[in-house]
Amino acid sequence: MDVVALVSGGIDSITMCKIMENQGMKILPLFINYGQLAAEQEWAACQLLLEKCSLPKPQNMDASGYGKTIPSGLTNKDNDVYKDAFLPGRNMLFLILAASYAYSKGVKTIAIGLLSEKNHLFPDQTQEFIVNTNFAINSAIGDNFIILTPLINFTKSDVIKLAEKYQVPLDKTYSCHSGA
Repeated sequence: MDVVALVSGGIDSITMCKIMENQGMKILPLFINYGQLAAEQEWAACQLLLEKCSLPKPQNMDASGYGKTIPSGLTNKDNDVYKDAFLPGRNMLFLILAASYAYSKGVKTIAIGLLSEKNHLFPDQTQEFIVNTNFAINSAIGDNFIILTPLINFTKSDVIKLAEKYQVPLDKTYSCHSGA
């Protein structure tokens, strides 16, 4: 099965890709520049990690106007990268862009690296959000997509253990919360 995987320079998305690859899925990585302060650092880390982990080269999609228009700690230096990290609609934007890209490739499956709901900080990191977004995407595009969340039952420490198992070079990852 082919899957469009949302990727960044972080540990969650690369580990998600390795899990899916291990399950026999063909990964089509999609990096989205949503106007984040660390876009260049994330893009460089993303490319390097995918190469080091023998995964396909990522497609880079530019949606940078989103973050430039809607301020958060991830998109505006005047805001705190941790305290003001919520960027309303970010994960929904990611998923509709991934579904549109998947549609153009004839792929029906997309994946996002959301972690355990017990630790979610924002409303767009829950299973309820995924179910509702899946319905919206299927209505908007007129097709039947599946959204995978292979890490939804894992904590960050679980992901780190999995990353080590898959020999992900942890020193090469870059978190969006690192800022620019």
